Amino acid sequence: MNIHFRKPIKGEYLDITKASDDIFSQKLLGPGFLVKPKDKHIYSPICGKIKMIYPTLHAIAVSTENLDILIHVGLTEKIRHKDLFNLYVKLGDTVSEGDKLLSLNFDFSDYHEDDYQIPIVFVQKHTLQILSECEDSIELGIL
Repeated sequence: MNIHFRKPIKGEYLDITKASDDIFSQKLLGPGFLVKPKDKHIYSPICGKIKMIYPTLHAIAVSTENLDILIHVGLTEKIRHKDLFNLYVKLGDTVSEGDKLLSLNFDFSDYHEDDYQIPIVFVQKHTLQILSECEDSIELGIL
């Protein structure tokens, strides 16, 4: 399956294996990216439905008929507090590519990089191939 994936946040996109958390680096949830964010706003990477919002607002999942994308802010417990996020959607909402989902209400300089790096996971998919990439989107082949 090939998909057009809008990058949900500006930053440096790395292979998920670079994550310091084994759940992500070993691809236990699926393949994906690790983002070193340069912005504080997270947008929907695809058209879909909000399938999950973690109670502390640090994780959100967008789902389509064939794909679930998990956006997880932070690799440590330090920023898992509701007051550090603004949420713009609710569970069950239908979103379009580019709709704002979440904003980060903290200064990156107040935390270690692992505290706020963002794993983006294609849940339960086996392989991920980057077909092409530009500044704000990626064409992916996913199996």
